[in-house]
Amino acid sequence: MGESSAVGVLDRRRARDGRDVAGASAPRGDRLPPPPRERRPLLAALAVLLIVGGAAVAGLLALRLDERVQVVVAAHDIANGSQLTADDFTTTAVASEGTLLIPAGQLDQVVGQYARVPIAAGQLLDTTMLSASGALQPGLVAVGAGLAAGRMPASGLQPGDVVELVRVGDGTGTVLVPDAYVSSSSTGSEDQLGSGGTVVTFIVDESEGAEVAAVAADGSLAAVLVSRGDARG
Repeated sequence: MGESSAVGVLDRRRARDGRDVAGASAPRGDRLPPPPRERRPLLAALAVLLIVGGAAVAGLLALRLDERVQVVVAAHDIANGSQLTADDFTTTAVASEGTLLIPAGQLDQVVGQYARVPIAAGQLLDTTMLSASGALQPGLVAVGAGLAAGRMPASGLQPGDVVELVRVGDGTGTVLVPDAYVSSSSTGSEDQLGSGGTVVTFIVDESEGAEVAAVAADGSLAAVLVSRGDARG
């Protein structure tokens, strides 16, 4: 091969190598753009859990509200031993699951029963607070008596109290009934008993009733408090 031929081959090779380098450095028009970054799967899963959890909580709250029912509640303070009337109660909505609370629909069954314990205004009524019978049982009688000031405790008497009934006079005292039960108590008129007098109904044995009534009638009956608010029946 001649010198001129060798030079031509080298020139063509350099030209070809130059085209290859230029082609490699030039951007290719058919290259795809880089794919977008994928969201983190953990964050996506957490978002789904929050949405589902929020819906579940809202549904549970709505269900709990639907489970609220109307129950019987005391409209005012009710003394122990009192016979109950419709005016003693109102109703309120509560969630009463597995309780002894009395539904409002059974209010007519409550009327006529007796309070076994003192019931405060606003207190929810349950079946353990009621008695089908009052203090006046067979063999017992109710005796009314007017007690003047000084013939009973200064704090007064209230339904449910247990007292000792005493005949007083001539500086002596005779116990008539050691455990009479106070069924009711109210302030008497000044004409009846003078200032501070109280009219009380006592539950005593039938055999003691006549004597207590006689002593009360002549104004010589006194009551000594034995226990406060003791339930009977």
